[in-house]
Amino acid sequence: MVESFFVDSQAGSKPIGVLAAFATGFDRVASRPLLIIPPLVLDLLLWLGPHLRTAGIFGWVQDQVLRAGGLADEQAALVRESLSSLSERFNLLSSLSTLPFGVPSLMAGRMPVQNPLGQGNPLEVAQPALAILLWLSLSALGLGLGAYYQHWIAQAIASGAELGSTWRAALRMVGFGFILFIGAIVTATTVGLAFGVASLILPLFGVGVLYLGLILMFWLAVYLAFTPHGIVRYNLGVIRAMLESIVLVRWNLLSTVGFLLIGFGAYWIMGQIWALPAETSWFSALAVIGHGFVSTTLVAGSYAYYQGRREWLEQARAVRSRPPTA
Repeated sequence: MVESFFVDSQAGSKPIGVLAAFATGFDRVASRPLLIIPPLVLDLLLWLGPHLRTAGIFGWVQDQVLRAGGLADEQAALVRESLSSLSERFNLLSSLSTLPFGVPSLMAGRMPVQNPLGQGNPLEVAQPALAILLWLSLSALGLGLGAYYQHWIAQAIASGAELGSTWRAALRMVGFGFILFIGAIVTATTVGLAFGVASLILPLFGVGVLYLGLILMFWLAVYLAFTPHGIVRYNLGVIRAMLESIVLVRWNLLSTVGFLLIGFGAYWIMGQIWALPAETSWFSALAVIGHGFVSTTLVAGSYAYYQGRREWLEQARAVRSRPPTA
Protein backbone atom coordinates (compact mmCIF):
# COMPACT_ATOMS: atom_id res chain seq x y z
CA MET A 1 0.00 0.00 0.00
CA VAL A 2 2.80 2.39 0.89
CA GLU A 3 4.60 1.58 -2.35
CA SER A 4 1.46 2.25 -4.40
CA PHE A 5 1.12 5.74 -3.00
CA PHE A 6 4.78 6.44 -3.72
CA VAL A 7 4.68 5.03 -7.25
CA ASP A 8 1.47 6.90 -8.09
CA SER A 9 3.10 10.17 -7.06
CA GLN A 10 6.08 9.46 -9.28
CA ALA A 11 3.88 8.44 -12.19
CA GLY A 12 2.57 12.00 -12.41
CA SER A 13 -1.11 11.30 -11.65
CA LYS A 14 -0.87 13.17 -8.38
CA PRO A 15 1.86 14.22 -5.95
CA ILE A 16 2.60 12.16 -2.91
CA GLY A 17 0.35 13.02 0.02
CA VAL A 18 1.43 14.07 3.49
CA LEU A 19 0.28 10.87 5.21
CA ALA A 20 1.66 8.74 2.40
CA ALA A 21 5.06 10.38 2.87
CA PHE A 22 5.08 9.57 6.57
CA ALA A 23 3.90 6.03 5.80
CA THR A 24 6.77 5.64 3.34
CA GLY A 25 9.23 6.84 5.96
CA PHE A 26 7.84 4.37 8.49
CA ASP A 27 8.04 1.53 5.97
CA ARG A 28 11.69 2.25 5.16
CA VAL A 29 12.81 2.55 8.78
CA ALA A 30 10.85 -0.52 9.88
CA SER A 31 12.56 -2.56 7.16
CA ARG A 32 15.99 -1.04 7.90
CA PRO A 33 16.18 -0.58 11.70
CA LEU A 34 19.93 0.12 11.50
CA LEU A 35 18.99 3.62 10.29
CA ILE A 36 18.34 4.62 13.90
CA ILE A 37 21.95 3.96 14.95
CA PRO A 38 23.23 7.59 14.57
CA PRO A 39 20.66 9.19 16.93
CA LEU A 40 20.97 6.19 19.25
CA VAL A 41 24.76 6.52 19.52
CA LEU A 42 24.57 10.31 20.00
CA ASP A 43 21.99 9.99 22.78
CA LEU A 44 24.05 7.36 24.57
CA LEU A 45 27.10 9.63 24.34
CA LEU A 46 25.24 12.60 25.83
CA TRP A 47 23.64 10.42 28.51
CA LEU A 48 26.47 8.13 29.59
CA GLY A 49 29.50 9.93 28.19
CA PRO A 50 31.61 12.89 29.35
CA HIS A 51 30.11 16.23 30.25
CA LEU A 52 31.75 19.47 29.05
CA ARG A 53 30.54 22.19 31.40
CA THR A 54 30.78 25.97 31.11
CA ALA A 55 29.57 26.88 34.60
CA GLY A 56 32.14 29.66 35.00
CA ILE A 57 30.99 31.37 31.82
CA PHE A 58 27.36 31.17 32.87
CA GLY A 59 28.35 32.65 36.23
CA TRP A 60 30.05 35.56 34.46
CA VAL A 61 26.94 36.13 32.32
CA GLN A 62 24.79 36.07 35.45
CA ASP A 63 26.98 38.68 37.15
CA GLN A 64 26.84 40.95 34.10
CA VAL A 65 23.06 40.71 33.82
CA LEU A 66 22.50 41.41 37.50
CA ARG A 67 25.10 44.19 37.54
CA ALA A 68 23.32 45.96 34.70
CA GLY A 69 20.39 46.55 37.03
CA GLY A 70 16.84 47.38 36.02
CA LEU A 71 15.48 44.12 37.39
CA ALA A 72 13.10 43.72 40.28
CA ASP A 73 14.07 41.36 43.09
CA GLU A 74 11.77 38.63 41.81
CA GLN A 75 13.12 39.00 38.27
CA ALA A 76 16.72 38.93 39.51
CA ALA A 77 16.00 35.76 41.51
CA LEU A 78 14.40 34.14 38.45
CA VAL A 79 17.40 35.04 36.26
CA ARG A 80 19.81 33.70 38.88
CA GLU A 81 17.88 30.43 39.25
CA SER A 82 17.52 29.89 35.50
CA LEU A 83 21.18 30.53 34.69
CA SER A 84 22.32 28.44 37.64
CA SER A 85 20.22 25.46 36.51
CA LEU A 86 21.38 25.86 32.91
CA SER A 87 25.03 26.06 33.96
CA GLU A 88 24.74 22.73 35.78
CA ARG A 89 23.06 20.93 32.90
CA PHE A 90 24.48 22.48 29.74
CA ASN A 91 26.83 20.13 27.91
CA LEU A 92 28.89 21.48 25.03
CA LEU A 93 28.72 18.06 23.38
CA SER A 94 25.00 18.66 22.80
CA SER A 95 26.12 20.97 19.97
CA LEU A 96 26.63 17.79 17.94
CA SER A 97 22.85 17.69 17.51
CA THR A 98 22.11 20.52 15.09
CA LEU A 99 18.36 20.24 14.72
CA PRO A 100 16.54 20.26 12.44
CA PHE A 101 19.31 19.53 9.93
CA GLY A 102 21.65 17.29 11.93
CA VAL A 103 21.35 14.07 13.88
CA PRO A 104 18.29 14.27 16.18
CA SER A 105 18.88 13.76 19.88
CA LEU A 106 16.62 13.32 22.88
CA MET A 107 19.34 13.91 25.45
CA ALA A 108 20.51 17.15 23.82
CA GLY A 109 17.21 18.66 24.92
CA ARG A 110 17.03 16.96 28.31
CA MET A 111 20.67 17.77 29.16
CA PRO A 112 21.03 15.05 31.82
CA VAL A 113 23.47 15.51 34.70
CA GLN A 114 23.25 11.99 36.10
CA ASN A 115 22.71 8.53 34.66
CA PRO A 116 22.21 4.98 36.01
CA LEU A 117 25.97 4.64 36.39
CA GLY A 118 26.13 7.70 38.65
CA GLN A 119 27.52 11.13 37.95
CA GLY A 120 30.72 11.27 35.98
CA ASN A 121 33.50 13.77 36.42
CA PRO A 122 32.46 16.82 34.36
CA LEU A 123 35.18 18.67 32.49
CA GLU A 124 35.06 22.43 32.98
CA VAL A 125 35.70 24.74 30.02
CA ALA A 126 36.53 28.02 31.72
CA GLN A 127 37.85 30.16 28.86
CA PRO A 128 35.05 31.85 26.82
CA ALA A 129 37.16 31.83 23.63
CA LEU A 130 37.75 28.08 23.96
CA ALA A 131 34.07 27.46 24.67
CA ILE A 132 33.04 29.40 21.55
CA LEU A 133 35.62 27.56 19.46
CA LEU A 134 34.41 24.20 20.74
CA TRP A 135 30.79 25.16 20.14
CA LEU A 136 31.47 26.19 16.54
CA SER A 137 33.63 23.11 15.88
CA LEU A 138 31.12 20.69 17.39
CA SER A 139 28.25 22.35 15.52
CA ALA A 140 30.12 22.04 12.22
CA LEU A 141 30.92 18.41 13.01
CA GLY A 142 27.27 17.81 13.88
CA LEU A 143 26.16 19.23 10.52
CA GLY A 144 28.66 16.99 8.74
CA LEU A 145 27.49 13.93 10.63
CA GLY A 146 23.91 14.96 9.86
CA ALA A 147 24.74 14.92 6.15
CA TYR A 148 26.03 11.34 6.43
CA TYR A 149 22.95 10.35 8.45
CA GLN A 150 20.56 11.90 5.94
CA HIS A 151 22.52 10.45 3.02
CA TRP A 152 21.91 7.00 4.50
CA ILE A 153 18.20 7.76 4.84
CA ALA A 154 17.92 9.25 1.33
CA GLN A 155 19.52 6.12 -0.09
CA ALA A 156 16.86 4.02 1.64
CA ILE A 157 14.06 6.20 0.23
CA ALA A 158 15.48 6.33 -3.30
CA SER A 159 16.43 2.67 -3.68
CA GLY A 160 18.79 2.16 -6.60
CA ALA A 161 19.35 5.87 -7.25
CA GLU A 162 22.87 7.26 -7.34
CA LEU A 163 23.43 9.98 -4.78
CA GLY A 164 26.29 12.45 -4.82
CA SER A 165 29.47 12.34 -2.77
CA THR A 166 28.78 12.17 0.95
CA TRP A 167 31.77 14.28 1.97
CA ARG A 168 30.75 16.98 -0.51
CA ALA A 169 27.24 16.96 0.93
CA ALA A 170 28.75 17.28 4.41
CA LEU A 171 30.78 20.34 3.37
CA ARG A 172 27.74 21.90 1.75
CA MET A 173 25.67 21.23 4.85
CA VAL A 174 28.26 23.05 6.95
CA GLY A 175 28.15 25.93 4.46
CA PHE A 176 24.35 26.02 4.69
CA GLY A 177 24.61 26.11 8.49
CA PHE A 178 27.04 29.04 8.24
CA ILE A 179 24.64 30.93 5.95
CA LEU A 180 21.78 30.31 8.38
CA PHE A 181 23.92 31.49 11.31
CA ILE A 182 24.86 34.74 9.59
CA GLY A 183 21.31 35.22 8.34
CA ALA A 184 19.91 34.71 11.84
CA ILE A 185 22.29 37.31 13.27
CA VAL A 186 21.45 39.85 10.54
CA THR A 187 17.70 39.23 10.86
CA ALA A 188 17.72 39.41 14.66
CA THR A 189 19.80 42.60 14.61
CA THR A 190 17.53 44.24 12.03
CA VAL A 191 14.37 43.27 13.90
CA GLY A 192 15.90 44.41 17.19
CA LEU A 193 16.83 47.83 15.80
CA ALA A 194 13.42 48.24 14.17
CA PHE A 195 11.76 47.21 17.43
CA GLY A 196 13.77 49.79 19.39
CA VAL A 197 12.99 52.62 16.97
CA ALA A 198 9.30 51.71 16.76
CA SER A 199 9.04 51.47 20.56
CA LEU A 200 10.36 55.01 20.88
CA ILE A 201 7.52 56.23 18.67
CA LEU A 202 4.81 54.10 20.24
CA PRO A 203 5.19 50.92 22.32
CA LEU A 204 2.39 49.27 20.34
CA PHE A 205 4.37 49.81 17.15
CA GLY A 206 7.30 47.99 18.72
CA VAL A 207 5.13 44.97 19.49
CA GLY A 208 3.85 44.97 15.92
CA VAL A 209 7.39 45.10 14.49
CA LEU A 210 8.45 42.24 16.74
CA TYR A 211 5.42 40.23 15.65
CA LEU A 212 6.18 40.85 11.97
CA GLY A 213 9.80 39.84 12.56
CA LEU A 214 8.75 36.53 14.08
CA ILE A 215 6.40 35.89 11.14
CA LEU A 216 9.23 36.65 8.71
CA MET A 217 11.58 34.19 10.43
CA PHE A 218 8.83 31.53 10.49
CA TRP A 219 8.23 31.76 6.74
CA LEU A 220 11.95 31.82 5.98
CA ALA A 221 12.27 28.57 7.94
CA VAL A 222 9.35 27.04 6.02
CA TYR A 223 10.64 28.01 2.58
CA LEU A 224 14.18 26.79 3.30
CA ALA A 225 13.14 23.61 5.12
CA PHE A 226 14.05 21.28 2.24
CA THR A 227 17.46 22.75 1.44
CA PRO A 228 19.34 19.79 3.03
CA HIS A 229 17.22 17.41 0.97
CA GLY A 230 18.38 19.00 -2.27
CA ILE A 231 21.98 18.92 -1.08
CA VAL A 232 21.92 15.28 0.00
CA ARG A 233 19.44 13.68 -2.41
CA TYR A 234 20.18 15.54 -5.65
CA ASN A 235 23.76 16.71 -5.06
CA LEU A 236 22.82 20.38 -5.44
CA GLY A 237 24.96 23.31 -4.39
CA VAL A 238 23.84 25.28 -1.36
CA ILE A 239 22.33 28.25 -3.21
CA ARG A 240 20.58 26.10 -5.81
CA ALA A 241 19.23 23.81 -3.08
CA MET A 242 17.86 26.86 -1.24
CA LEU A 243 16.20 28.15 -4.42
CA GLU A 244 14.69 24.74 -5.24
CA SER A 245 13.36 24.46 -1.70
CA ILE A 246 11.68 27.86 -2.10
CA VAL A 247 10.14 26.84 -5.44
CA LEU A 248 8.89 23.49 -4.12
CA VAL A 249 7.30 25.07 -1.05
CA ARG A 250 5.77 27.84 -3.18
CA TRP A 251 3.99 25.32 -5.40
CA ASN A 252 2.99 23.07 -2.46
CA LEU A 253 2.48 25.64 0.28
CA LEU A 254 -0.57 24.30 2.10
CA SER A 255 0.52 20.66 2.02
CA THR A 256 4.07 21.61 3.05
CA VAL A 257 2.87 23.64 6.03
CA GLY A 258 0.63 20.73 6.99
CA PHE A 259 3.51 18.29 6.62
CA LEU A 260 5.81 20.41 8.81
CA LEU A 261 3.14 21.01 11.46
CA ILE A 262 2.32 17.30 11.69
CA GLY A 263 6.01 16.35 11.75
CA PHE A 264 7.08 18.82 14.42
CA GLY A 265 3.86 18.23 16.37
CA ALA A 266 4.47 14.48 16.45
CA TYR A 267 8.10 15.04 17.42
CA TRP A 268 7.09 17.33 20.30
CA ILE A 269 4.32 15.06 21.58
CA MET A 270 6.53 11.99 21.51
CA GLY A 271 9.27 14.02 23.19
CA GLN A 272 6.96 14.55 26.17
CA ILE A 273 6.51 10.80 26.42
CA TRP A 274 10.24 10.06 26.11
CA ALA A 275 10.90 12.54 28.94
CA LEU A 276 8.80 10.56 31.44
CA PRO A 277 11.53 8.13 32.62
CA ALA A 278 14.05 9.65 35.04
CA GLU A 279 17.54 10.23 33.68
CA THR A 280 18.89 7.89 36.37
CA SER A 281 16.66 5.02 35.24
CA TRP A 282 17.58 2.44 32.63
CA PHE A 283 14.04 2.86 31.29
CA SER A 284 15.41 5.96 29.59
CA ALA A 285 17.22 3.55 27.26
CA LEU A 286 13.80 2.54 25.90
CA ALA A 287 13.00 6.22 25.43
CA VAL A 288 16.25 6.68 23.51
CA ILE A 289 15.38 3.78 21.20
CA GLY A 290 11.84 5.05 20.69
CA HIS A 291 13.06 8.55 19.97
CA GLY A 292 15.59 7.25 17.47
CA PHE A 293 12.92 5.30 15.60
CA VAL A 294 10.35 8.12 15.53
CA SER A 295 12.80 10.89 14.62
CA THR A 296 14.35 8.78 11.85
CA THR A 297 10.88 7.96 10.54
CA LEU A 298 10.06 11.68 10.37
CA VAL A 299 13.29 12.46 8.54
CA ALA A 300 12.70 9.60 6.11
CA GLY A 301 9.16 10.85 5.57
CA SER A 302 10.50 14.30 4.71
CA TYR A 303 12.77 12.78 2.05
CA ALA A 304 9.84 10.80 0.61
CA TYR A 305 7.76 13.98 0.52
CA TYR A 306 10.52 16.09 -1.05
CA GLN A 307 11.43 13.50 -3.67
CA GLY A 308 7.83 12.79 -4.63
CA ARG A 309 6.82 16.44 -4.82
CA ARG A 310 9.98 17.48 -6.70
CA GLU A 311 9.66 14.79 -9.34
CA TRP A 312 5.94 15.49 -9.73
CA LEU A 313 6.72 19.20 -10.19
CA GLU A 314 9.36 18.40 -12.81
CA GLN A 315 6.90 16.18 -14.68
CA ALA A 316 4.26 18.92 -14.57
CA ARG A 317 6.77 21.38 -15.99
CA ALA A 318 7.76 18.95 -18.73
CA VAL A 319 4.12 18.44 -19.75
CA ARG A 320 3.51 22.18 -19.78
CA SER A 321 6.58 22.83 -21.94
CA ARG A 322 5.59 20.28 -24.61
CA PRO A 323 4.39 21.85 -27.87
CA PRO A 324 0.70 21.35 -28.52
CA THR A 325 -0.11 18.47 -30.84
CA ALA A 326 -2.02 19.13 -34.01
